Amino acid sequence: MPNRVLPPVATLQAFCAIAETGGFAKAAERLGLTQTAVSHQIAQLEGWLGGRLFDRGRHGARLSALGAKLHPDISAAMTALEMALHQGRAASLDPSLVIATTPEFSSQWLAPRLEAFCRRYPKIEVRTAVTYQRPDFTSVDLAIWLGHGGSELVTESLLLDDEFVVCAPEVSARLPRRGAVRAAPLLAYRGMRHTVLDWQRWFEQVGGDLNSHELAGFDIGEAVREAQVFDTFEEMLEACGRGEGFALVRSSLMDADLQSGKLVRCFVEQQPAALNYAMLYPAGALEKSSVALFRQWLLSQTGPQQ
Repeated sequence: MPNRVLPPVATLQAFCAIAETGGFAKAAERLGLTQTAVSHQIAQLEGWLGGRLFDRGRHGARLSALGAKLHPDISAAMTALEMALHQGRAASLDPSLVIATTPEFSSQWLAPRLEAFCRRYPKIEVRTAVTYQRPDFTSVDLAIWLGHGGSELVTESLLLDDEFVVCAPEVSARLPRRGAVRAAPLLAYRGMRHTVLDWQRWFEQVGGDLNSHELAGFDIGEAVREAQVFDTFEEMLEACGRGEGFALVRSSLMDADLQSGKLVRCFVEQQPAALNYAMLYPAGALEKSSVALFRQWLLSQTGPQQ
């Protein structure tokens, strides 16, 4: 191979981190560096390229035309490089991997995809701890959790969810044009967090006159407290599919049911989720090759989150 002088890998890592997090400070946190160090790396890369990669503003850093053109190829190349190097180390390092996540994320999102990871890396023994208890990182390598992990953990955003209401197609077909939210019972499950608050936030977006004849006497908080409560998220969706009521769900968990037509979105209103799924892991966890490979695979499944 000809002797070609290329920019240092660290400058490319910094470039991808800023593009994926939307800011120099967030990129520095992800990389475990100071913001000044990240700025120096970008300046070095811009000097090598001869052009500006980011436009900085009050709301963070946005890719310039040059940066937007380069990012897809550089990101793909960095991912391939990291996977190749970690895969090369995998044979000599601990091939086990313990993932913690919530029951609904495990069944609705992770389980249908995890087989692909196991086929790609058959030597890695993957175990999943499915629980609502806070992960114990003395026995867990990486968690997929709602919210931020705190200062002692690295937190990387995975999915930005919207929340909306679903029901069975036959229920949706007979909903009245006004006051439809009271046309069927509300459903919930025991693992659900902030149930009343989330329904109230969604209900505020329905709009219209809450004192109208159709909604007279309707109290969303009371409707949630009277909701039938199921043991699991899957049982709630099954009941919803049987036409037993409305379920408030998040977008990342609903692909299969919506695509199959088992459930439908019955209102146009939606809201950004108050909490989103993120990867949590202790500093230094990525030194374990199986964790690093799983992290890269997860990011490839979800795409960069801005």
